Amino acid sequence: MTGISASTLKKLARGKDIPSHLEKTDDGFLRIVSLDGIRRWSDQIGRDTDSRGRIPEPANEDIQVDLTAKEDASGEPEIPEGTMLVPLDAWNKMLNQLGNLHEAGQQLAEARERAAKAETEAHFLKERLRELREQLEDRESPHDQPTVPDVMKPSSGLQSTGSLIRKVYSDWRQNRRR
Repeated sequence: MTGISASTLKKLARGKDIPSHLEKTDDGFLRIVSLDGIRRWSDQIGRDTDSRGRIPEPANEDIQVDLTAKEDASGEPEIPEGTMLVPLDAWNKMLNQLGNLHEAGQQLAEARERAAKAETEAHFLKERLRELREQLEDRESPHDQPTVPDVMKPSSGLQSTGSLIRKVYSDWRQNRRR
């Protein structure tokens, strides 16, 4: 009605340049602005208004639009084919649902991105675990296994059981000290 875009009106209402208040509706809260406040604001900034209170748009010669409505024989405006009237509440609900759908699509894209990062990190960690296991197996190679002590090997130089026991005992003490 004023010719001012809704986004400009929202900015003016948030900045308290024009009076506004919230009203609760079935769809949620709506910010209501005062038409008189808009007129006072336009007078303060020096913007012209016509006799109906409408603030005219700046003239642009590049754009030419035919705003005259064609009427049929009954005097009713002619509605172009393929169009239909939609109640304002239904239109607002549809726009809200479209916004929700867009937001859900963005959240899905973010979730996919997080899943791809997690999959890449899991793959990296599995590779690192495999490398660490290979390193551990290399350290525990067979050449590091304990060997059979010389005492346990048969020797031809030992004559009696007593000398064998002394030899085992002395080797045991030496190994114990290491």
